[in-house]
Amino acid sequence: MGLFRRRPGDDRTWGMRFTETFLPIFGPASIRRTPPVPPTAEDLAREARLRGTYERVTGPDGHSYVVERRDD
Repeated sequence: MGLFRRRPGDDRTWGMRFTETFLPIFGPASIRRTPPVPPTAEDLAREARLRGTYERVTGPDGHSYVVERRDD
């Protein structure tokens, strides 16, 4: 079964070679070929409300958290 056999100079892992065998069936990921759709006024207003209500805080362990903004 030469389907999964490594060819000379091929540095892909066994898992990558196995996964790539499904490309002829399922195809590559879908890529939008049209220009992006600009956000609506409603989306921009929602984003502004969220950014005014919440803030991103980095904890001492290095992880980021989203917390409600305090009115100090």
